[in-house]
Amino acid sequence: MGRLAVLVVLALVVAVGATLLATRGDDRGGQDGGNGAQAGRPSLAPSADGTPYAYTTEKELVLMRGDRPLARVPRVFDLGDEHQNTVVWTHDGRRLAFFSDDALLERTEDTRLITVDARTGEVRRLPCPNCYDLAPIADHEVAVLRWDSEATPTRALRFDLTHPEAAGTEITAPVGNGSGWAISFLGGTRSHLLTAQYTTVSGGDTAMDLRLLDRDGKEVAAYSPFDSNAYMPAALATLGDRELIAVAARQNPGGCAAPFPVHPLGLNGEVGGSDQSAALPPGFLPGVTGGIEVNDLWWGPDQHLYATISAWTCDNNEGAEDDKQRPHRPSTLFRLDGEKWVSAGDQPATVVRPLDRETRMVLTIPDCVGRTHHDDAVTHCSTGPLHREHDGKRTKVADGVLSLSAPATPS
Repeated sequence: MGRLAVLVVLALVVAVGATLLATRGDDRGGQDGGNGAQAGRPSLAPSADGTPYAYTTEKELVLMRGDRPLARVPRVFDLGDEHQNTVVWTHDGRRLAFFSDDALLERTEDTRLITVDARTGEVRRLPCPNCYDLAPIADHEVAVLRWDSEATPTRALRFDLTHPEAAGTEITAPVGNGSGWAISFLGGTRSHLLTAQYTTVSGGDTAMDLRLLDRDGKEVAAYSPFDSNAYMPAALATLGDRELIAVAARQNPGGCAAPFPVHPLGLNGEVGGSDQSAALPPGFLPGVTGGIEVNDLWWGPDQHLYATISAWTCDNNEGAEDDKQRPHRPSTLFRLDGEKWVSAGDQPATVVRPLDRETRMVLTIPDCVGRTHHDDAVTHCSTGPLHREHDGKRTKVADGVLSLSAPATPS
C-alpha cells in the first residue's frame, strides 16, 4: 500500500510515546530551545542569507536561512497523522505558525499558537485552547478552528501575527453550517479560505465537499464533491495578482488500483482536470489496475503547479492489496504545463521547495509501496534525508526529517 496507508495501519502509540518521553525528559516541553546560537535567545539581527525555510523532525521544528539555524523549537510531531503537524507561512513570508503539541498529550485546553519570525528567529506563543486547524489569510494573518465542547459550536478566529498579544477576531460561520464550523481547512490565499468536510453522495458513498470562503466567512464558491478521503494534498498561493488553487483527490486509499487526479480550481466553482500520462505506470487503467500517489502539491514562483508523484503496477495474482503493488517509479518531480504534466526531475524527491533560481531544498522519504518489511516501519516510512540542491548537486543538511516548508515566493 502507499506510504500514508502504511502509516495509518501501523500501531503508532509506542513510537509517539517514546518520542514524548524523550522530548519531555527535561520537563521543558513546548519551551524555546536554541534560537540562533544560544538556547532561548533569538538572534535579533535580521539575516540576509536568502529565502528562509523550515523543517521538522520527531522532536523539533528548525527554521533555517542559508546554512544558519535561526530557531529550534522543541515540539513533538506525529509520525502517523500529518493533520497533527500543520505548519503554515504567512503570505508576506515573514512568519510561520503552528500549534503546540498539547493535543498529543490530551491537553487540548493548553494548546498554544506558536509563531516564529523568519527574519530574527523570535518565538512567540499565544494561548489558543482547543485549537486544531489553521491556514494563512491576508498578508500576515492566520485563521484557526477552535472546538471547545460538545455543547458549543466550533468557532473560527483570525489572528494578526504582527500583534501577537491581540485576541483573535471571530469569523462568522458560513450559511448552512448553523452557528458552527463543521469543517477543516485545506489552505488559504490572501483573500480566500478553502474548506473541506465529508458529505454523502448517491449510493451512500462518502466524498469531500469543498467550499471557497472569503476572509469574513462568506461562501463564494462550492465545488462538485470529490471522490477522496480527508487527506487531500492542496496547493493555494497568491502570486502577483493571481490567486491559485489546486487539489489532488486520493481515490481508493490503500488499494492497488488507485487513481490520484489533480484538479486546478477556479474562484467561481470551476473544477479543472489535467493529463497525468507522463506520471502513470505502464498498463494503467483508472480504478482497474496500477496506481499513483501525489505526495506533495505546490505552486512555484513561476506560477506553475508542481507535484511529486510515485507510481506502481499491480500483480493481480496476489491476494492482499499491498502484496499486489510493484514499485514502478519512486516519487519524482513533475510540472503542469498547460493541462499536461511533464517530468521536471529524475532524482527521487518527496517534497521540493525552491530558494532561488539555482537552489532548492529536497526532502526524500521512502515511498513504502507494497508490503513494508522494516524493523521500525513507522519511522522508516515517515522520515528521510533533507538535501540542499544547487545546480543539480545535492548536499545533505539533516537526517530524520518529517516535513519541509518555505514561503510561496522565494526572496
